[in-house]
Amino acid sequence: MSLIFYSIDEIFITRALSKQETFEIRKGESVDSVIARLESKKMIRNSFIVRSYVIALGIDKEIKPGVYSIDSPYSVKEIFDEFTKGTGLETRIREGMSVKEIARLLEEKGIADSSKDFEIAALAFDNSNTRYEFLPFGSKVNLEGYLFPDTYNFEDKSSQRIIETMLDNFEKKVYFRFGKLSQADLARTIIMASMLEKEVRTEKDMRLVSGILEKRLKAGIALQVDAALVYIKCSIRQLADCRSLSNADKSLNSAYNTYLHKGLPPGPISNPGLTAISSALSPEESPYWYYLSATEDGRTIFSRTLSEHNLNKAVYR
Repeated sequence: MSLIFYSIDEIFITRALSKQETFEIRKGESVDSVIARLESKKMIRNSFIVRSYVIALGIDKEIKPGVYSIDSPYSVKEIFDEFTKGTGLETRIREGMSVKEIARLLEEKGIADSSKDFEIAALAFDNSNTRYEFLPFGSKVNLEGYLFPDTYNFEDKSSQRIIETMLDNFEKKVYFRFGKLSQADLARTIIMASMLEKEVRTEKDMRLVSGILEKRLKAGIALQVDAALVYIKCSIRQLADCRSLSNADKSLNSAYNTYLHKGLPPGPISNPGLTAISSALSPEESPYWYYLSATEDGRTIFSRTLSEHNLNKAVYR
């Protein structure tokens, strides 16, 4: 009976701390290591009882890495409850978001302390240690296009760690998946994919538009991508009401203006997902040279000739 009472006291009875304790669980750290470090900090008294409790309830398989703050009063049960909840904040980075939009979202959700700091870090990333071989070497690398959209559970609020988590994901899910493309080929693919992501919705349409844009590039015809104009207005110049376009916007003085300048823009205009990236790598041949999005339902309307395209604009816009 004394063992039962002693176990109850060890696990469930609260005790006091002289000050708040910070405790970090490292990725891949064993439960034995966690318990041993708690014991060394005198936050538990009997490692055998604690280990038996953790193993019996399967808690050892649920412990999440992170930096935890342990306040007084506390119990061993409360500590391990927190360890299984984790410290990260889950958020979904949607396909097609720009660096600026990601920064704003992270600040709104309390994940990044400052959207401005995140944006600065992402648009001038230090890759001078060549940790990421798919990125250019240098201290001011623009990561637009390389912050892979996915659902994340960020354990650290620092802009550097958030960015590294997203780049690690890009490396695994894009760079390794598509056979380690050269920097130049990957950059071209991401630029194309970033436009597909913003221009059309379905994979079928993405492949068709990818084929149209490739055909226009080979023919030396301006791409005329409206989404690039929106990027200029929203992300580069940060203009009010930046998502509505006028004919005057087609004269905006920017290298990203694919009405004024032939060829691809100098960089991505969004952070694309796998479908858009795959479509950029697998363009579909078709008789079409033009396309537009219908105002009413967003459908992509394709045209073979300029006259047909102009007629479709009159009907669908």
